[in-house]
Amino acid sequence: MYNSTKPNAWVISDGTKGMENQSLALAKLLNINFKLIKYNPPYFLKKIPLSNKLYISSLKNYFLKNTTIPSYIITTGKRMAGVSVALKFILKDEVITIHIQNPKLPFEYFDLLLIPEHDNIAAKNVIQTKGALSFFDSADLNKLDEKKIKFIKRNKQNIILLMIGGKNKRYEPKNSDYYYLSMKIIEATKNVGGQLIVLISRRTPLKAIKILQSSFLKHYEHFQIITSSENNPYPDILKITNYIVVTSDSVNMISEASNLSIPLFVSHFPQENGKISCFLNNLEGLGVLKKFEGKLFHYNKNKLNTNKETILKVNKFLGL
Repeated sequence: MYNSTKPNAWVISDGTKGMENQSLALAKLLNINFKLIKYNPPYFLKKIPLSNKLYISSLKNYFLKNTTIPSYIITTGKRMAGVSVALKFILKDEVITIHIQNPKLPFEYFDLLLIPEHDNIAAKNVIQTKGALSFFDSADLNKLDEKKIKFIKRNKQNIILLMIGGKNKRYEPKNSDYYYLSMKIIEATKNVGGQLIVLISRRTPLKAIKILQSSFLKHYEHFQIITSSENNPYPDILKITNYIVVTSDSVNMISEASNLSIPLFVSHFPQENGKISCFLNNLEGLGVLKKFEGKLFHYNKNKLNTNKETILKVNKFLGL
């Protein structure tokens, strides 16, 4: 509900769900009035954020006509960094800009940055987070609406949720990777007498979806594949989920599931290396997740408190 005594914020998003959810999570944690504004930046503003001065006039027309200037502007991801920089240039000290993820720009262009600690970046206006912010946590599960997942034909007691990514900056999974994953998840699902719900991301190629579909049809009948173009039951599906399996490229999904008490397993396409490997190894060492090797089981799962720890630091930085 709108509260006139609270400050206002704009959450600006190009519609990329994982990034948008992180911005919304921060707005909710700040306990402020916020407005979600959909804006797809021009190509050069996305690719060359410091070209922002070329778009000052169009940005003013889009954002500042007949509207109240917000106290905060929240953006996430490199593609939205130029928008944040441009609006700060226009509004100066009238607004505080908060950007999530490494913008790959000099940090002085932003008032506050929230960057995952596995990026190993430190600065006076940078707050490090353990993974991504989540727009829900365990307490929210009880509020989720099962009516939104009524199309899930439940016929087994245990629900296994498999969330699959795909091509990313680090690698492109092979067809054999998807087939191997399908056989491992079939074995694991059968062993716990479960039903498999598969969520496909926009990064999962059509050929991979066909491989998964064919494999499941041949070896296990209790499954349902839901593509990103269909009504997405996430996060409502979590209310009935007993086990979560996520591919290692889906850092946002892993971070969100890390805040829940549901057993979390991470499946690797190729073995991760670099900062993502460090991130996953750290969470495994903390007892937050297990590496998926064809078996599902309960373990003494520890939950991350990324949201709670981050908002305490943000409030301190902002003097709230």
